[in-house]
Amino acid sequence: MPSESTRSDPPGSTRNYGEFFSWFDTVYGEDKPGDSINEINGQSADINKGFGGEYVWLIPRRAPRPKMMVDNFWTDIRGSADGNRNDDLAKGAGGDYRYFSWSNNMDATNFVTDVALWRTGDEQGSPPGGWDRMSGDINKGRGGDYLYLVWRTKQYCGPKDF
Repeated sequence: MPSESTRSDPPGSTRNYGEFFSWFDTVYGEDKPGDSINEINGQSADINKGFGGEYVWLIPRRAPRPKMMVDNFWTDIRGSADGNRNDDLAKGAGGDYRYFSWSNNMDATNFVTDVALWRTGDEQGSPPGGWDRMSGDINKGRGGDYLYLVWRTKQYCGPKDF
């Protein structure tokens, strides 16, 4: 059970690890699952939009314990499939394989609370207002829209040892 915040905790922080992101389920299919992440401007959240292949949706999952909280994301683009993974973001589109990777660095103080996609016609160097961080371009090297994963973070003040 998450512990309650104390007066000595910084404002806006939490001890509730269940508020933090832990992993994505990558789901394929024409219909967008109701609990999948959205694109921040109401555009398509299908990662493969415009490239053929499977419709690709991401369903965020919350941390079941502190050691599973995520502090950072990056896009891993490869010329060949990672045989240990079944979450290719470009499934069926041909070309490079694309995956999200993330870290669970327990030395960090801020962890991911919210995630979304950001689809734009121009390359971006920083996240849009209201978002703390962003990945590299998910569509790098394949043309079309620039597509980024964006996220918000919050300070966690509770125990991290379980």
